[in-house]
Amino acid sequence: MKYCLNCDWHTSATDEPSAHARSRAAIEHHVETGHTIDSSDGVVPPRIPDVADEVFVGDLVPSSD
Repeated sequence: MKYCLNCDWHTSATDEPSAHARSRAAIEHHVETGHTIDSSDGVVPPRIPDVADEVFVGDLVPSSD
């Protein structure tokens, strides 16, 4: 599966049997929108936590303290 992390766009083997065509569609979606694509083996799209960007990024970036 290929999922957009910014909107509801996705494609799967059910939608398009060819892996090449799914990859091409994901690239086209990225080029058209600038959105981030995730390629996962799961059938459920990954979810980004529903927190403020500053909090989320703050947890990922080491503190300079």
